[in-house]
Amino acid sequence: MDITAANEGLRVQREYIKKLERDNFTWDILVGDAFVRGMRDIGYRSTAFAMAELVDNSIQASATQIDIVFGFDAGAKPTQIAVIDDGYGMDPTMVRASLVWGAGTRAENRAGFGKYGYGLPSASVSQCHRVSLFSRTEEGTWHSAYLDIDEIKNGDWNKDGRIEMPVEQTEQPPTFVIDYLKKAKRWDSFTHGTVVVWAGELDRIDFKTRDGLKANLLTQLGIIYRNYLVASPMTVDGEPVQPCDPLFLTPGFRYYELDADRATALDPASVEVKDKKTGEVIGRMRVRYAVMPPTFFRKPEAKDTNKPGRGQTNERLDIADANNGVIFTRMGRQIDVVRPPRAFASFNATTDRFWAVEVDFDATLDDMFSITTSKQQVKPHESVWNMLKDSGKMFEAIGQMRGVYKKAAAVVADEIESNKRQKRASVEAVEAAEKFRTTPKPKDTPDRVNEAKKNLENSARKRAKQSGLEPSAVQRELEASREGQDKVVETEDSPGAPFFRVVQEGGPRVLYLNVAHPFYTELYQGPGASPRLRAGLEVLLWTLGNAECDADVHSDRRTFYETERAVVWSPFLSAALKTLSTIDLGVVEDDDAA
Repeated sequence: MDITAANEGLRVQREYIKKLERDNFTWDILVGDAFVRGMRDIGYRSTAFAMAELVDNSIQASATQIDIVFGFDAGAKPTQIAVIDDGYGMDPTMVRASLVWGAGTRAENRAGFGKYGYGLPSASVSQCHRVSLFSRTEEGTWHSAYLDIDEIKNGDWNKDGRIEMPVEQTEQPPTFVIDYLKKAKRWDSFTHGTVVVWAGELDRIDFKTRDGLKANLLTQLGIIYRNYLVASPMTVDGEPVQPCDPLFLTPGFRYYELDADRATALDPASVEVKDKKTGEVIGRMRVRYAVMPPTFFRKPEAKDTNKPGRGQTNERLDIADANNGVIFTRMGRQIDVVRPPRAFASFNATTDRFWAVEVDFDATLDDMFSITTSKQQVKPHESVWNMLKDSGKMFEAIGQMRGVYKKAAAVVADEIESNKRQKRASVEAVEAAEKFRTTPKPKDTPDRVNEAKKNLENSARKRAKQSGLEPSAVQRELEASREGQDKVVETEDSPGAPFFRVVQEGGPRVLYLNVAHPFYTELYQGPGASPRLRAGLEVLLWTLGNAECDADVHSDRRTFYETERAVVWSPFLSAALKTLSTIDLGVVEDDDAA
């Protein structure tokens, strides 16, 4: 914990409480039930953006660890959500004051995130019916206060015609929070910090399932706080939040090393903003640029096509689409993505996803960006766009990046067109090995022909269901796309299914790789995977799959392969790869070398 920051933060808290006492503050929640219900509808963009208000407070309280923990009454759906930080905490009276709208201690502080004192209560009631806060300072004990919109609505807080915040109580955090900290071996040393718990009814949470909520928070918070997660690590449901740069320029950040493709940075710009009267610099805007290659959003097996189909794009695409525009960050914390006025530039959602711009501005420039109280939207003044245009040369850079992408896309298109009849490396290798077969090729018996026909029809029906098209049309398109090919490699998303399968679909034989199996995520597309490794793995699977496919349709040999692949190989491989992902291979190799 930063002792200097803690001393200053607590000093400001205590001075603020003294001011409230001098002003005979009545602990009135401003205007009552209608106000509280209105604050529920303040319009947070998502649960992650509401959660960010709490995380802002944690970071500004010098937290070195932030944990978002789910609590469960029964079943798999979270019924409570806690944000735990090890910041310098709050004095007892401040615990109570923190849940009163407008009772913030950072109104004049332009060095941090907070501004109006609306964030904690507004964000909380926008997601749930009851929020409780527990906090302690280094020399203090746990105290709690709460805000309950149902109790306010029922008149339980009415006092002499006003609505009064209940007095803080001596109380530890709830059991699920303590259990989490004990499991992490941190409870006994947790001598200062704050815990905010959303409970009552989580009626406005974006995702009701544990996995959906967890995945969304991991992604969104990783983007919003990408520049703060080293100093203030964060977890969601026990999993670390990985920083994610939507410009994909930062080594080590999420999706930077997803494959061999890399974004390229243009020279950054710095724009000084001066006071019109005095000419003094009052703040700066820092601009970053990145341009991505045409294949940047495609999975490895789709890098050689100009029109990747459903399921052939990678995780980067969702990040790019959500940040398609000018990204604005305030002191490194992402706030909003804005399209410039049409007088400056117009955007194409498809081609303009291949470049990105980020503008980071100092908090001293808030007035020029009309930043909202919820810190989830900016409205740059026209003067901002003019400065970015003239001093930052932003729109020149955008034109340059568009040109770079256009040329690169044309080159890739030409290469793909010239190579479209070239065979996949694994297919070429397998076909070359056919001359060394020691067994005769299987004959096209009626059973085999019928099986191939049914497999093609089943594949077309499955694809038609996903696309909403007629199965017959999908089948014709499928046959046309495979014309002249004897062997094809494709992917499918089949949770719980084997990690691969080889089937005869009409004329071609198809190797399907299951993207839902750890084989695909941990090995085929895992860390360090290369084109040669993927080709080698495909050769291995062709070898196994061809043996199964060559066997007679109703033979014991065919049944053996099908059973082994589904019941033995796939689950064993899944368990082994999950274990392998937890092993530090560098340490093992060093030990072996010694």
